[in-house]
Amino acid sequence: METKNMIFDLRTKHGLSQDELAEKLYVTRQAVSQWETGETVPNIETLKTAVETV
Repeated sequence: METKNMIFDLRTKHGLSQDELAEKLYVTRQAVSQWETGETVPNIETLKTAVETV
């Protein structure tokens, strides 16, 4: 599974908007959008925080 799909699935599984996930990870909504479209990928620390936080 690609990172972009994992992030989208994690976010939607927990009923979060891109804004809500961004707030929990201390990033912008645009960053979350770019991750989900595959334009960019988060660093490993952000991924770890996402899994632990959500």
